Amino acid sequence: MLHSLTASLSKNEEMSVNNNTWNRIRYTLYQPFYDLAGNYFNKYRQLSIEGLNLRPAEKILIVGAGTGLDLPYLNNQKNITAIDLTSSMVADLMGKAEELHLPVEALVMDGHELEFPDGTFDVVILHLIVAVIPDPDRCLSEVRRVLKSNGRFTIMDKFIPPNGKVSIVRRILNPFTNFFFSDITRDANALLDRAGLAITHDEAHKMGIRVIQGKKGKKPKRSSAKKIRSLDPDFSDVTKSTALLSPRTRPVRKKIKARHVSVTHGINLKVLSRFPELETKRLILRRFAVTDAQAYYELRSNEEAMQFMDRPLWKNKEEALEAIKKTHQNFREKKGVWWVLADKRNNNFMGYVGFKDIDAKNKSAEIGYVLQPDYWASGWMTEAVGTALNFVFEKLNLHRVIGNINPDNEASRGLLKKFGFQKEAYFREDYYFEGAFLDSEIYGLLASEYNG
Repeated sequence: MLHSLTASLSKNEEMSVNNNTWNRIRYTLYQPFYDLAGNYFNKYRQLSIEGLNLRPAEKILIVGAGTGLDLPYLNNQKNITAIDLTSSMVADLMGKAEELHLPVEALVMDGHELEFPDGTFDVVILHLIVAVIPDPDRCLSEVRRVLKSNGRFTIMDKFIPPNGKVSIVRRILNPFTNFFFSDITRDANALLDRAGLAITHDEAHKMGIRVIQGKKGKKPKRSSAKKIRSLDPDFSDVTKSTALLSPRTRPVRKKIKARHVSVTHGINLKVLSRFPELETKRLILRRFAVTDAQAYYELRSNEEAMQFMDRPLWKNKEEALEAIKKTHQNFREKKGVWWVLADKRNNNFMGYVGFKDIDAKNKSAEIGYVLQPDYWASGWMTEAVGTALNFVFEKLNLHRVIGNINPDNEASRGLLKKFGFQKEAYFREDYYFEGAFLDSEIYGLLASEYNG
């Protein structure tokens, strides 16, 4: 009877609600109480971090950083990156970093898909995340990838004993703990071995807590890591900007005999496996960070900047945080790529440029961009758009880029024509906004016509 019960529970575990969507929901709900509950583990956090013997110049990544409860134990560090799946948690983390005067880059990011180049970090910290994340194999595989060849890691979490035996009590309780908090039947030794991470120190504490430290080991011959497909919506909140409208229902087109074009090489999605940071003479085109939320909000609530965007002005910073999260998700799904325009002199947020609706089959995408009025008429957007078009035509291997503008936006029309975009259509009253039907002007650019 007992065997039947545990077998049944194991099946239920497979059906448990353990996915990114549920994790966002539950940790958003837990956030008001997160610090209070998390303080119980502070002594273990301290032990875990002290065991690393950190040097100030080392590059540190915290995966599943929550509200930043690890930060007080990193006082002397100069290079900290902290990620979490929940944007509201990251916002709290940013506040803690400011209070502690710590230089922390806080990002909304999925631990299954770390958007950093190989060998970026000296140290990765994983506190109370390996037993929570839906696919720990994928997460630890990513941890190994972003660690330098001599990189180290530390884990603090609830695991079964090193002998791999799962008690009956754990099996019975796990469906409930897994739904509300975390999986208490995970085998850290097996997970780390599969990921190619070697244990150098393993210390057991109360309630199944283990502090495990180690280093990057030999690459496993065969990985069991699985890819995660998120269910989040696409990032499409750049509609009818200074260059772009959201996707519309296109009129049915009659098929015609196509010109002969070479399509031997398809779109190169590999260049989107890691976020492509670009550089111009005066700009860095970089990934959106949560720390951009205030400047992003100020841009999208600026009436002058939004004059031809035909979208409601944002009312608060939370809208910016949500939009930033969507840019990250859109990039992970390889459906869009959006760059912040950052001034090289001071890293100031000036605006953004990017592409949405990346269509691998038809090798096409739509362009959009917005710039703060203070930077208008100084060539900044020409510099940025040219670099972005170079990337999508030369690296991503697109065949066609579309621009969709408000017909009254003469500056945007001029910019598109500068790069060789040709007017292809004029749709009358096809877009409804604030009680009126607006016209749309469509421009297209083929790779063979690009004069950048």
